[in-house]
Amino acid sequence: MILPLFLIAALAYGAASFAYGADAGEPSDAGSPGERAIRRRARPLLASGAIAHLVLIGLQCVDGDHPLKNIFLATSFGALVTSFGYLMLSRGRNLDALGIVVAPVGLGGLALGVVFSSVSAATLPTGSGIASAHVAFASAGLAGFTLAAAVAGLYLVTERRLRRKQFRPGTRTMSLTGLDRLHHRLVLLVAPVFTLAIVTGVLWILQAGGPHMLRGRLFEIVAAAIAWGASVGLLVMRAAWGSRGRQSAWLTISAFLAVVLIVVSYGVRG
Repeated sequence: MILPLFLIAALAYGAASFAYGADAGEPSDAGSPGERAIRRRARPLLASGAIAHLVLIGLQCVDGDHPLKNIFLATSFGALVTSFGYLMLSRGRNLDALGIVVAPVGLGGLALGVVFSSVSAATLPTGSGIASAHVAFASAGLAGFTLAAAVAGLYLVTERRLRRKQFRPGTRTMSLTGLDRLHHRLVLLVAPVFTLAIVTGVLWILQAGGPHMLRGRLFEIVAAAIAWGASVGLLVMRAAWGSRGRQSAWLTISAFLAVVLIVVSYGVRG
């Protein structure tokens, strides 16, 4: 049953990627009726892929391949949360440009979770409540940073086009003010979640083997500190000095890249 679900989810994610990206950068009223019909199917296709992905993860959990097992299964779960998060955010908003990013992220996470489901990655022993909480917060933090970085990237692209007068009327995207506001709200949500992920992760390490094990995780700790410092610094700068726009967007992208490095590090250890 897992293989058919994988194929269904992969095809739906792939079709959504095509539908979102087929007319990227074109005005919302451009294209033939057939092209506009493809554009309208992008969101239902992504939702179908996410639902199939969710059922697949449920079946994997029944077989013992739960998100706590290794970093690849946890990444698959994070990609699923990203897909559903985008579907919620995009209701009533012109965020089709983000779908071009989110659909491939869902497909990539799905593939990692299926292909490497049996890999015994170099993770700490599971079985404690702290371990479960850490994976949950880390997956939510990864999803949140992915969405926030995607919005930040869209802000930078939109702002650059406006400065160069390359922005065509009718192009489907939010205003700079709307993107900046959405970006700030995403960071407001993800910063405390990621803080909890760091705290529970350190407690997990200490519980598993004591303070000496922290030295073996120095790279992940430094990358997590960079991500946390960038996200919290962004919020402090905005509250204290009203900082926003390009500077805030680049800080968010830097935080996201640090989180990606943590995931890659765990994958390499595996």
